[in-house]
Amino acid sequence: MNPRQVRKKISTSRAYIFGLVIIAAFALVALFAPLLAPHDPYLFNFKKSDLPPMWVQEGSNPGMLDHPLGTDMVGRDIFSRYLYGVRTTFVLALGSIPFIAIFGTMVGLVAGYLGKRTDAVITTILDILQSLPGIMFVVITVLGLRSSLKPTWINGCITLIISYSVIGWVGLARIVRVSVLQIKTQLYVESAISVGATPWRIITKHIFPNVSHLIIVWVINNFPAIILMEAILGYIGVVVTRAVGGNDFSVVSWGGLFFAGRAAISYNPTLLLVPSLSLLLLSMSFILVGDHIQRKYEKV
Repeated sequence: MNPRQVRKKISTSRAYIFGLVIIAAFALVALFAPLLAPHDPYLFNFKKSDLPPMWVQEGSNPGMLDHPLGTDMVGRDIFSRYLYGVRTTFVLALGSIPFIAIFGTMVGLVAGYLGKRTDAVITTILDILQSLPGIMFVVITVLGLRSSLKPTWINGCITLIISYSVIGWVGLARIVRVSVLQIKTQLYVESAISVGATPWRIITKHIFPNVSHLIIVWVINNFPAIILMEAILGYIGVVVTRAVGGNDFSVVSWGGLFFAGRAAISYNPTLLLVPSLSLLLLSMSFILVGDHIQRKYEKV
C-alpha cells in the first residue's frame, strides 16, 4: 500500500468516526430534549415576541440570555423548539425506516427470486410508483390522515410515518430485486435447488445474507431523505398538529422552523439558519457512515 492509499484510508476512517460522533450527538439531544430545553416549546409569551439571538444587543429589543436563539412572533423559545425538533426528526426516521426496510426487502426478494410473470407485475408497479413525485404521495397521505387521528404529538408523528412509508420502500425494492437476479444464477444457489431446498430456505440461507449489506447501506443513506422530506413538508406548510390545553398546534419539528423562518428571515435569520445547518450536518454524517460501510463490504 503506497502512502497515498494510506492517507486515503486514514481520511475515510476519520470521516466515518466524525459521522458517528455527529449522529450520536444528535441522538442524545433527541433523547434528552425535555431536560436540555430551557422552556416549553409550545408556551406563548407575547411580551417576549420576536426577540433576536442573545448575541444581538442593538436596538430597542435586544437578545436575552435565557433565549439563546431568540423567540418567534408569539414568544416561543426558538432554541427549545429546535431541540424538540431534533426529537421529532429521529422519531419519524426510526419509526418509518423499519417498515420501509422490511416491506421493500420482501418485495425485492419475491420479484427477483420468482421472476417471470410475478417479476413483470411487480416491476411494472415499481416503475409506475417511481415515475410519480414521491412528495405527492406524502402530501396526499398527510392531508388524508391528519384529521382522522387524535391530534396528539405521537399521533401526529404516526401520520408522518405512515405517509413516508407509503412510497419510501420503492427504491430499496428495486435494489434488492436486481441483486437477487444476479445471486440466484450463482452455482451455490443452483446446487441448493438441485438437492431439493425449499424457496424459503434458499432465500433465507443463501440469498438474503448476500443482499443484507445493500439493505444496511440503503437504510443509512435513506435517513437524510426522510429528514429532508419532513423539512420540505414543513416549509410548504403541510404540518400535523398536537393538542395543547384544548388547542391544536403544529408539531415541533425542523420543518415547522423552516415554515416559521420564511416570515422572519429579514429580521431573525437564525430561525431558518440553525435547522438548515443542522439538516446539512446530519445528512452529511449519515452519508459518510454509509459510504464507509459500503467500501468495507466491497473490500470483502
